[in-house]
Amino acid sequence: MLTILTKNINGERVMIKKALLLAMAVTMTGCLVTVDSDSRPLQTVWNEGDVTRLQVGQSDEQWVRNSFGDPVTKLNYADGTEIWKYRNRSEKDTEVGLFLIFSVDVEEERVETLSIEFADGIVSNYWIEEERF
Repeated sequence: MLTILTKNINGERVMIKKALLLAMAVTMTGCLVTVDSDSRPLQTVWNEGDVTRLQVGQSDEQWVRNSFGDPVTKLNYADGTEIWKYRNRSEKDTEVGLFLIFSVDVEEERVETLSIEFADGIVSNYWIEEERF
């Protein structure tokens, strides 16, 4: 094919080279970037379904302990309120590569903390905080 290109007139040769370069670029774009992602739980204490069962003003400490177990952290305040904290941890590995030239492995740890506030032994508030490392 190269011998055919050299026999063509200059303008046609340039046009064919551009067309070949464009065709190669289009076919290689699918091979240039490879992304592989894997997520796995490290510690799971609660899920969204458990949290939706919490009822402010009705759920008590015993129900929370039976549903979620013992908290990781328990904070007591002077006004008598308590905050119990439960943590979920997960890890995500992502591999990004450029064809066969190089590969980068990115690890991310995610911590979700469920905080449940009690006033007089009854749930008065709850919220979820998320941290990424």
